[in-house]
Amino acid sequence: MHSTINALLVHDQSVESGLVAEHLSTNSEIRVAEVVDTLYPATDAVKRSDADVLLVACREGSEEALGLVNWWRGARPGRPVVMLCLGTNNGYVEEAFGAGADDLLPMDPGPVVSDATKQHIEFAMRKAMARTSTVPEPSTEFGKIICVLGPKGGIGKTVTSCNLAVAMAGRGINAVLVDLDLQFGDVALSLGLTPDTTSFDLAVSGGSLDAEKLDAFLLTHSSGLRVLAAPARPDQAASVSPEFISDVFGVLREEFDFIIVDTPPSFTPEVITTIDASTSICMVGMLDALSLKNTRLGMETLDLMGYDPNRVRVILNRANTSVGITRADVLSILGRNPDILVPSHRDIARSVNEGSPVVISQRRSEAARAFESLASLLTTAPETVEAENHSRGRVLMRRGH
Repeated sequence: MHSTINALLVHDQSVESGLVAEHLSTNSEIRVAEVVDTLYPATDAVKRSDADVLLVACREGSEEALGLVNWWRGARPGRPVVMLCLGTNNGYVEEAFGAGADDLLPMDPGPVVSDATKQHIEFAMRKAMARTSTVPEPSTEFGKIICVLGPKGGIGKTVTSCNLAVAMAGRGINAVLVDLDLQFGDVALSLGLTPDTTSFDLAVSGGSLDAEKLDAFLLTHSSGLRVLAAPARPDQAASVSPEFISDVFGVLREEFDFIIVDTPPSFTPEVITTIDASTSICMVGMLDALSLKNTRLGMETLDLMGYDPNRVRVILNRANTSVGITRADVLSILGRNPDILVPSHRDIARSVNEGSPVVISQRRSEAARAFESLASLLTTAPETVEAENHSRGRVLMRRGH
């Protein structure tokens, strides 16, 4: 039985109170103590509220909502804020976290709100409460979760995830790769696997979740890597909730040394859940100005979420491409040097088409060595590989001039 959470619900005129109410499950332990239909913090109801959590419902891009969130964080330190937004995009996610929000979730347009959305919101509120009561520290007693992030699609995030995971498995490491791109995941295809079970099948299987049950839904790659494939169809994604993902991570951490998670190119509730649970993050970008800018924004969003920057590794794909960007330019845009530089090569595209990662099909290539270095960076002491990575990166960037 969960403890009751008292929430203050504040919404603007663009969001009807009835629609907001539909987003809250009547069977949960979330109790709305008061409803306020204006976002201005000077409202008496807001100023005198002693609610456990502030729930803000607004339109996309609302400056008033950001102002309220910022005021609440100063006036009610330790009391979390969850935002609900109509028409959420990544840009507003960053602004919301910058103002002090603990989480931001998209609203259903109504009039019917799915049970999955209601569960997401309750989970977000409980997660926000847990964040304020304890300071999360990466546990060393169980398996480590590596979250592979990329602010845009088409930057080689899945290629990075697959090669990293296979490189670990090739070293005898007990590793599992989770495809969290629930609508358009390509991990199984990239590994040459034909999934007969996916995370959707696991989510709707019913009953309790334990190691034996989970094992039956994992695919096995020739390297020894285990894989939890993404749903076969986009419409199945809604069945894989953040709460379910959190439960899956809990079981996997007891059974595997490393859990590598390939994510979609946005800060969805599922991705935020993974970030919260992760031991380290691989932020993937490419050698072009737009990708570097988006990578920087992604890193800033992590910082606004309170994620330790020392646990973030930056991987730059196509790092030897001649596009007029120097190593100094990369440092200027990102604010730090990349940890791993992966060169562009036809072997990478061929490996994807053949379903055989370059760390297996072209293990002597520079790309394979770069992914092996990433595996070393994440599985051994940083000082062991720092000099090697710096040297290799200097060579690759020189070739990109």
